[in-house]
Amino acid sequence: MNWILITIFAAFFQNLRSSLQKNLNKDISLVASTYVRFVFCLPFAAVLYFSYFQNFEIVLFTIQQDDFLFYIFLAAISQIFFTFLLLYSFQFSNFMIGTTLSKTEVVQIAILEIIILHDKFNYWTIVGIIVSTIGVFIFSTKDRNAIFKNLLSKSTLVGLACGFLLALSVVAFRAAALSLGDLKSNLEMALSTLFFGVLIQTFILTVYISLFEKEQFKKIYQNKKQCIATGFCGFITTLSWFYVFTLMQAAIVRAVGQIELLFSYIASRYYFKEKIKLIEVIGILVFAIGVGVILVAK
Repeated sequence: MNWILITIFAAFFQNLRSSLQKNLNKDISLVASTYVRFVFCLPFAAVLYFSYFQNFEIVLFTIQQDDFLFYIFLAAISQIFFTFLLLYSFQFSNFMIGTTLSKTEVVQIAILEIIILHDKFNYWTIVGIIVSTIGVFIFSTKDRNAIFKNLLSKSTLVGLACGFLLALSVVAFRAAALSLGDLKSNLEMALSTLFFGVLIQTFILTVYISLFEKEQFKKIYQNKKQCIATGFCGFITTLSWFYVFTLMQAAIVRAVGQIELLFSYIASRYYFKEKIKLIEVIGILVFAIGVGVILVAK
């Protein structure tokens, strides 16, 4: 059951990274904040990668794997498009609907794993995934009437598309890691996926910011200490996710990983001093029931 502990560990550091990014967003753009996740994660990933393997033969081996290259590019690009689409949803007056519906990620991951990886889920696992997703949906919903009133709006489609792109990136990252089955251990599979994934994303976003948001480089430098902390947390988070993806189906991992809700609740309540509504507490409880069903089923 070590995958559960690693998942909780990953969720904790993901929440910590998100909290750091929330502060960063006050000083830099949302795209630059996303860029920070990758560019400051890359040095940690590179040091661990080359310290662990200690030669360049592993690089040659990895880039010769056609399945790995296909899935790692698909995953990296999907995650970036998810970020841009989520930012696009912010321009809608009812953007909250889009961000809420992007939380359908776990259900979409399960569907994509069945299609792409031919995974199978038992009945109770599916029930647990659906219930936990409903819990996340409730927690994320600030205005239930607006959600149902605008269910067929453009922001709804954007939100579902966000969830799809995020789900696709998760499944593709898992597929990339599993395609390196000839490596000696799950850690090597995860570490290789992390290094090449972050390398691709850093390159793409460096080009984008150089072309469209060049002024952000100076702002990033002015906040370098917080950026380094964000990158380190992102490094720990991503390596943990990728490692556990080699042990367990991503839909189950991400469903349990949404325990980040609890960490988010604690951060909001005690760090950001934000008021928590009853509906958010109900959402956490429903989510907990769903996760309980998943764990019993497994």
